[in-house]
Amino acid sequence: MVIEIALIFGLLVLVTWSNGRLGKKIGLSKVQYIGLQLLWIYHISFSFVFYYYLQKNGGDAIRYWNLTADLSQGAESWGNYWGRGTFFLQWLNYIPSKVLGMGFLSGNVLYGVVSFLGIREIYFVGIKYWPESSSKWIEMGWLGLFFLPNLHFWSSGVGKEALLILGMGLAVKGLVDLRRHWILLVVGVVLSFWVRPIAGLVLGMVAWIYFLFQSGISVRAKSAVSTLMFVIGVLALNKVLITMHIEEYSMAALQQFSAGQFEFLEGFGAGSEVPMEGYGWTERLWAIFFRPFWNDVRDFWDVASAIENSIAILLLIGLMGGLVYCWVKKKLIIVPNVFYAGLAVAVLMAVVFSMTLNNLGIMMRMKSTYMIFCYLTAFRILFLMNKSYHCNH
Repeated sequence: MVIEIALIFGLLVLVTWSNGRLGKKIGLSKVQYIGLQLLWIYHISFSFVFYYYLQKNGGDAIRYWNLTADLSQGAESWGNYWGRGTFFLQWLNYIPSKVLGMGFLSGNVLYGVVSFLGIREIYFVGIKYWPESSSKWIEMGWLGLFFLPNLHFWSSGVGKEALLILGMGLAVKGLVDLRRHWILLVVGVVLSFWVRPIAGLVLGMVAWIYFLFQSGISVRAKSAVSTLMFVIGVLALNKVLITMHIEEYSMAALQQFSAGQFEFLEGFGAGSEVPMEGYGWTERLWAIFFRPFWNDVRDFWDVASAIENSIAILLLIGLMGGLVYCWVKKKLIIVPNVFYAGLAVAVLMAVVFSMTLNNLGIMMRMKSTYMIFCYLTAFRILFLMNKSYHCNH
């Protein structure tokens, strides 16, 4: 127990110290540096909130930590647990949980540290496009996007979201500077695929398209990478289809899988199901992006979700208004390509989830890994639109 506490305390101190070191290296302003440290404290606090939530409501995280989420491999040793998805999490947890005997709370803190490393990379990208020379309210609004709770709640404890956030953070760092950090992009995509194959497939496809639009890279290099990506993509898609038990490439097969997935989730009787099978695409995407809403509220957790989803709607309304303003005034608003890449991942994953999810709680969990890019893109366009308006008046 003493060794466990010392290990966790050492990790917390190490991350706090590394925040300061990286902050100086990057040249963060005082507000940005304080924001980073507050973000760290805020995020790791959610590890304890997550622990409380799981103790009260139960969940897959406990089974991941106890190595009982999927026993189909009949694993008896560490190596036997190796695999994708749930097997990978149980393989990761084997040493700290079974060998070292660390408790579930410590496991949440460990995963909280891992996910923060990904969030920190996304934060550093946000710093590159910080709305400087603007009011403090604008700067606080930009910083505040990183404090919306859904990003932190599901990723602060034992689970796939923590690893997916890390994968997304590494991929974003690689996309911003392909020449120096392309290997991090590769690691981020592979990690995402290993944890949740469809997430890695979507992230890899977006990264490939992003790469093709980069200037300064020869046609020969793009052709070679594209050939490699095509081969890997076909193999990865085949793995995904096998996992989904889809035996043919057809819309009918996808619809059959979707119906089966909805029926499977309904079997849990969670009480927050929505009739996605009977919804049109507009209703499905609305549910994925903006529900639970106020008419769905049943408890405190739904209230927190509804507040964040309300902010998301306001940002979307502002985004649409900003685009219309730019079109009418014929103004060009330049948004970082990496934000567009994140937005593309968000939209594509929302389409996938609209065909596979019909439970509001699971929707909130699944979208926690990508909604930050929707917020950043919308806020960036609003900021630049507002700046352009005041410069002309």
